[in-house]
Amino acid sequence: MKKGIFGLLAALFVITMVVIEFSSPVGSAANTYYVTIKNDGKEVTKSKFKGYSFNESCLDNNGNSQKINFMSNTQLKKNKQYKIVVQDNQLLVQAKEINNVPLASSK
Repeated sequence: MKKGIFGLLAALFVITMVVIEFSSPVGSAANTYYVTIKNDGKEVTKSKFKGYSFNESCLDNNGNSQKINFMSNTQLKKNKQYKIVVQDNQLLVQAKEINNVPLASSK
């Protein structure tokens, strides 16, 4: 009887944690930027990471310009424009090539 109640409580706990995990926003620790790649990425080899490091001027969703550092698993093409999503740990999550980077705001 006690094992059955304990098993039921454990199953309820697991189900609750799964629901909470899937209902939380995935990109809460990531930011979106618009960038024109001006420099080739510097090759980086760290433990459990091999890719390229970039230091570029970007526009955020509000049109404010800022310089950011980010790392990508793949080399982004020089002189191409991208919409990128970068996590707080500076890893590139997504890069989509676009035709035009939005203009900076006059703020």
